[in-house]
Amino acid sequence: MKKIFLILFLSTLFFACEKDKDNDKDPAPELAAQVAGTYKVSELRVDGVNEPLNGAIITVHLDKFSAEVVTAKMKIKADGVSEPDEDLGTLTLKNAGSTGIDIYEGTDKVGSVKSNKLNFFVVFEGQELEMIADKQ
Repeated sequence: MKKIFLILFLSTLFFACEKDKDNDKDPAPELAAQVAGTYKVSELRVDGVNEPLNGAIITVHLDKFSAEVVTAKMKIKADGVSEPDEDLGTLTLKNAGSTGIDIYEGTDKVGSVKSNKLNFFVVFEGQELEMIADKQ
């Protein structure tokens, strides 16, 4: 009878001391940390039509402001001349699950990031512009 109690006691200790595997996982990085960085535009669409970049270099730089907010700047270099930086303001991030991270300016969705690829779209002077960029 003592052996049964000893076996039960030891098995209880063994299972009670096992680490909880769910607690060992690292928490997911903050949304802003996941998207922060420099993105180089590889495609430009105006009203749904692909436009050649003709050697122009367009980059969008996202800096972490808080856990779910980034600040954005766009830099354009065309014909070897750098244009003044365009401040795109502060943007809010929301987790969109399997479709990546959505980017909002106020309540308007202006882009998304998935697998280090940024899609950014705005309306400028009546034209719909979409930029597709890869993280550098």
